[in-house]
Amino acid sequence: MKKIRFFWPLLSLLLTLPFFSNPVNADELFRVKQVYDGDTLLLEDGRKVRYLGINSPESLEPFFLKAKRLNESLVLKKKIRLEFDQERMDAYNRLLAYVYIGDQMVNARMIREGLAHVFFIGPNRKYQSLLLQAQAEAKQHKVGFWSVGGRPKDLKITSVHLGAPEKPDPSSPYVRIANLSQGPTRLSGYMLSSESGKKYLFPEVSLDPGYTVIVVSTEGKDGVDERGQFVVHWPAQKTVWDAQEDTAFLTDPSGGVIDQFHYKGKKPRPPSPPR
Repeated sequence: MKKIRFFWPLLSLLLTLPFFSNPVNADELFRVKQVYDGDTLLLEDGRKVRYLGINSPESLEPFFLKAKRLNESLVLKKKIRLEFDQERMDAYNRLLAYVYIGDQMVNARMIREGLAHVFFIGPNRKYQSLLLQAQAEAKQHKVGFWSVGGRPKDLKITSVHLGAPEKPDPSSPYVRIANLSQGPTRLSGYMLSSESGKKYLFPEVSLDPGYTVIVVSTEGKDGVDERGQFVVHWPAQKTVWDAQEDTAFLTDPSGGVIDQFHYKGKKPRPPSPPR
């Protein structure tokens, strides 16, 4: 079977450059009103900022509080500078930016402290080498979540997206998996499964370091979409995940569980009392 490698065509990248110019003055400063976690904050003007190139632990994951507190110590109530890449907004209307305090890039600091991992989505790869180097240093020094005993995991399930009736998404439900290693990882032989035992076996594909693969519920050809996102298809996934609560398991070719992601969906509203 032909091996698919993750890449972003250079021509496509160049064609996007005129359309994603920096929306603010490079020297403009913004005061931070609130910090949500290790990679998201709220500006005093009401806009949310999602740090580019990194992903920090969620609220129920280990090191969440440490990541949030470090981020708070760096930026809360302070003036920050934002630098943009190819895309400046995400689907949630958050600014996508590299965040600076003085000359210090907070994105890289979070990774260097082992409280975030590299996380590239779409064409935003301006500081790919810098962030991967910061992650290599964190692993070498065994800081943050790299200090946990045992061999560091190469792949991590970062989300299980069920979708919502008010915001239809043809790809939902989908699962996003990130490559935490410092080199390409072959996914052939890896398996994604739910508590019910339904399984998806990955094809012969390879994921570059820091990038993610989305397992979508539609039919189609596996590969890179127009944004540079690596996508594989599991149409049967539409009936796999329990809407109330479930766990996604990722096993390696030897059958060992290397990661799991537990979630609880929104509780259904009770019916309105009869009038």
